Amino acid sequence: MKGNGFGLLLAALGAGYVVPGYAIEPASLTTGGLAVKPQLSIQLGHNDNLFLDRRSAESSMITLIKPSVELLAERKNDAYRLTYSIEDGQYANSRADDYTDQDLTAEAILELNSRHRVNVTGSYIKEHDDRGSNNAVAGDKPSRYTDKSLGFSYLYGAEGAIANVELTGSYIDHEFDNFKALNEGRDRENSRIGGVFYYRVAPKTSGLVELRYEDIAYDLSTSTLDNVETKYLLGVKWDATAKTSGTAKLGYMEKKYDSSARKDQDSLSWEVAARWSPLTYSVFDIAATQDFEEASGNEDAIDTQSYSLTWTHTWNDRLSTNIMLSRMDEEYAGISREDQTDTVMLGANYELQRWLAVNLAYTHTDRASDLDDGAYKREQLMLTISASF
Repeated sequence: MKGNGFGLLLAALGAGYVVPGYAIEPASLTTGGLAVKPQLSIQLGHNDNLFLDRRSAESSMITLIKPSVELLAERKNDAYRLTYSIEDGQYANSRADDYTDQDLTAEAILELNSRHRVNVTGSYIKEHDDRGSNNAVAGDKPSRYTDKSLGFSYLYGAEGAIANVELTGSYIDHEFDNFKALNEGRDRENSRIGGVFYYRVAPKTSGLVELRYEDIAYDLSTSTLDNVETKYLLGVKWDATAKTSGTAKLGYMEKKYDSSARKDQDSLSWEVAARWSPLTYSVFDIAATQDFEEASGNEDAIDTQSYSLTWTHTWNDRLSTNIMLSRMDEEYAGISREDQTDTVMLGANYELQRWLAVNLAYTHTDRASDLDDGAYKREQLMLTISASF
């Protein structure tokens, strides 16, 4: 799937299961310089609209079990990490929608010297699209897909230097594993390169100029969706005080198709991620993006604006709560459709032990759409037990 971090996060909050951040501190089992961190989360809950259908909503109890293990090795200033997780989801009233997702990710963080730092990642992911979601085709069970990806970043410049340069690149091979006849036109490869120039304008504030170029090639030879996306961004990155930090970018983006059957797109683009901590135990996080998402139906693309505000408050050493509000506006280029999705999430986390936490989260989602079948409402309640061994 197209890898826009903010957009995917907000989409997940609006359409999927919210898995809060937990306060547990995983212990490491160290052997021969290798740290092993096994973890397990178990979620039990209820969803009152599995397929996002406003006419005949189907509800179900849900059980999600997710074990994971992280292997970490450190050598001088370098670190190497291998993480594997598996998530098994079961629906009491819709066994056809049961799934097992897997994620294998490897990462190398290399500090060659004080001016040269490299980060390389690779992942192999097998996941699914829930029935009823924008990305799902009409089938009797979820669509399953495999993502194979590689990524790198290279940062030149010493910490605290007046100027730094960061180069990035990524490759994703997105291929569906079932419903081949329905999904063959959605298999694709995304290749992205980019660069950022940072210039320090104050002790803890830097201005930035960023360019991104992404080639999106569909596997189907007759596809008219092959396109190139380019972004030009100006912004600022700050960590001015203990109370505020963040990054804000504003610019222009364009999407040009190889086929004349599709209409080229262009728009303003912005990315904001900021944190305000008025108190050491109370934190507000703000995120906002505007981006193009790939077509999921007959449209050319989806011009998506996403906004979220999260308040996390730590009441004592064990108890914390969080409230999240988000909105996602989607305009479908090439067809007459606009969606607006509002999400409210309320959560409470209690740390029983350093290695054991319990979380209760309620999520309400309301989507309005000028497409009659696009609107829906959904409520879900999830109890999560998270442990580290």
